[in-house]
Amino acid sequence: MTESLVFTMRLIKKRPLRSLLTILQIALGVWIVATILTMNFQAHGRIDRVLNRFGENLMQIYLQKETQVGDYFLGEIGYFYAEDLARLQQESENVEAIFTLDNIWQVRLKAHGLEYQLRGLTETSADAISALDLNIVEGYGFTRQDEEQKNPVALISTEISKQLFPDESAVGKTIDIESDFRDDYVTFEVIGVYEPLDPLLQLFFQETTMIIPKGSRNRSAEFSDDNMPIYGNVFVKSLPGKSAEAIIDAQIILNHDDFTLSAEYFSDMARALSSAVNYMTMVLGAFAFVAIIISSLGILSIMLVNVVERTREVGLRKALGASKLSIVIQVLHESLIFSFLGAVIGIVGAVISSRYIIDGLLTDFFFESMSNLGQFHPLSALISAALALALGALFGLYPAVQAARMPVVEALRDA
Repeated sequence: MTESLVFTMRLIKKRPLRSLLTILQIALGVWIVATILTMNFQAHGRIDRVLNRFGENLMQIYLQKETQVGDYFLGEIGYFYAEDLARLQQESENVEAIFTLDNIWQVRLKAHGLEYQLRGLTETSADAISALDLNIVEGYGFTRQDEEQKNPVALISTEISKQLFPDESAVGKTIDIESDFRDDYVTFEVIGVYEPLDPLLQLFFQETTMIIPKGSRNRSAEFSDDNMPIYGNVFVKSLPGKSAEAIIDAQIILNHDDFTLSAEYFSDMARALSSAVNYMTMVLGAFAFVAIIISSLGILSIMLVNVVERTREVGLRKALGASKLSIVIQVLHESLIFSFLGAVIGIVGAVISSRYIIDGLLTDFFFESMSNLGQFHPLSALISAALALALGALFGLYPAVQAARMPVVEALRDA
């Protein structure tokens, strides 16, 4: 192997351009394969982590009915009342938590004398903090008492904390948030800082950058004619393995006239996303496999040329007693060295560029829910390198056999 390595390096030095192009061909194929494999592994890793965190237990419930008007059916959405949610929590033995999430897409706020536009303000109940397994890194979350009294307290994400209060703790600071009454502000005290929810959860929830008790901004969702707060975005977290039972309980307990209660599971959305990632990987993987096959053809061509150029050497070695197997092994070693060098360059390129390429691809297909997937996945390096070496050996086998079969007399005469 050492002899083959020395000879191959001499060959590269003697024919630098030809050798470099062959290595870069292989590197290109390995780079594409490694990048696509990283995308698949990282995407499924994130989906699995979120599924393991919430399992089958997180779902959104809603009321709907169809009304026939002439030849057409019109859909109508129903709403839940606060007493409905309390009754379901009390009467169901299968519900761990029930909470609402009312997202305000954009709202004005003031901090240390400056005005900002905040995206992702969320009004919710105290149960949501534990149900979503919110990671509070500083301070603490608000309680049911804060919720009932509509206390002006707030949790902000680490990103908002860094922007509003750089190089200092945000806990204890105050923020003025625009109330439901325009041109009026409510002063909130920051009591906690939390890690942002995984962007994947945006398939199920809207973006959340700041959390306050529901109604603390003089708002508690929309209001019905009798001035009672009503809720449309209602989420249920069941006990482990009790999601079906929790929905049956909700259908019985929250029976609203002729409305039908249905549920949408987060796990279904996650699996649909997983299938979409698989499909995308298969499509791109087909192109990647073709790319690495074409790259490996460079091995075949350069090794055929090398065998022709080394006709005299092969003839002399056979005349001195070299076996066919030793000649095959030597040629294959050279082929594997070219493949190895190409694999190393391709993997290095994938390590440097894969994060940006993957984020660009997945963000285009799945918005921001699959962004920031992290660094290069080590398993993709192993698989792509093994594939390159296997193809290098396969495409180097024919030139090796041709060299081994070369008659000694003809080899010396041709030389």
